[in-house]
Amino acid sequence: MYKLLLVSDREDVLSAFGQIQNWERQGFKPPHIRHDYEGTLDSLSKHHADGIAVAVVPEEEKKILAYLQEYYPNVPLFQAGTTPEEVLRYLNELNILLNRIHADFSNDGFREIDMLQECRHEFFRKLMTGRISRKEDLVRNMRLLRSRMDPDRPCILVELEQPAAADQDRLEGRWHYGPDRLELALRNSFGGDVEGIHILPTVHTDGRILVLCCALYGVETAVTGDRMTAMLTGHIAEGIAHQKEFFGLELHISGIRVLPSLYALCTDAAETDK
Repeated sequence: MYKLLLVSDREDVLSAFGQIQNWERQGFKPPHIRHDYEGTLDSLSKHHADGIAVAVVPEEEKKILAYLQEYYPNVPLFQAGTTPEEVLRYLNELNILLNRIHADFSNDGFREIDMLQECRHEFFRKLMTGRISRKEDLVRNMRLLRSRMDPDRPCILVELEQPAAADQDRLEGRWHYGPDRLELALRNSFGGDVEGIHILPTVHTDGRILVLCCALYGVETAVTGDRMTAMLTGHIAEGIAHQKEFFGLELHISGIRVLPSLYALCTDAAETDK
């Protein structure tokens, strides 16, 4: 059974959780309940938590989230819910994620933190290809998956062109699993954090290579506007050159989109802008 911590002083949230019966049937033990920042610290010093929900006033939430980011950066944060139906829905999302994170990957050398990262990458692949509809879904999943990207700040989506069709056989042979190995190589070449910006290369089932570049939450960066675009373009170009030098793989930047925020990638937002 997974263990939970609920931090809330809201009557609607506490009432909704109090109406849940048969916690074990949902895959969880009844949650430890605390009401503020000090209670959070006290509970976590005594009890393990596989998932944490926080529903307090913004000032208190900010302190709690800062503490969790520093000391528990890989514990999923699930939505609290204000009705029993919402609580069950968000618990189901958490249960699916935890089952994936804690699955036995001993033969593949996966750690739990690696699986959480892969789940994050899967979610952002969906976002980049228009499979996330609402802003609420984006925010909830980013928190659940412990993404450090800031959805409110400008971001950049870069598209890379793959090798010509004639080179696909060579690509498959060289990378063994093709797209999976290519994505890993791109991450190693130019993915990660650069000057307060997270860079995430992704290879999609339709053959596209998309690179999402977004500022990190709570990290100030002097790289903004045109300078941000120039810096990221140069950084990605260096990574492409690395691929060509070491693997003979030809890639080039074929498109750049500057977006006001990650929300612009949600299909509801795109429809509103039309």
